[in-house]
Amino acid sequence: MSDARFAAVSLTLGLAFLARVAGQASQRWWDVGFLPSQDAWQGSSLPFPALFAAQVVILAIIAVATLRMRAGRSLFGRRWVRPVAWFGVLYFAVMAARLVLGIGGDAGAFGGNTLLAGKWFTAYLPTVFHLVLAGEVMLFAAYQRGHVRSSL
Repeated sequence: MSDARFAAVSLTLGLAFLARVAGQASQRWWDVGFLPSQDAWQGSSLPFPALFAAQVVILAIIAVATLRMRAGRSLFGRRWVRPVAWFGVLYFAVMAARLVLGIGGDAGAFGGNTLLAGKWFTAYLPTVFHLVLAGEVMLFAAYQRGHVRSSL
């Protein structure tokens, strides 16, 4: 895949995450009727200001990485390709399992009072966006792997 295509995919994933951040912030500050409730956006007990700050940092990282991809520049060192790729795969697998187990737990397959029916497993909206971020991490690794190969 070309640098421009990697950048386009990164931009798409980044815009999806930006929509999540904007939606959550809008709901937090203005209680917008057509968006899910504030509670639906929150998957952890992290206070909103800390979560919002972390999300802004993540968006900045995605923006910088997307611009570097578009320019055909490296994202990180060669020795980090495999660890970043494995982190992305593990992150995606854990979030996919969280979603599947939460759906089963919430639907009663595991019983309504089990751990699987808890907030962490049934916070579907944040989990979907964690899958988006995991996809971004895997994309970074795939881009860098191709970038390292082409520079040899």
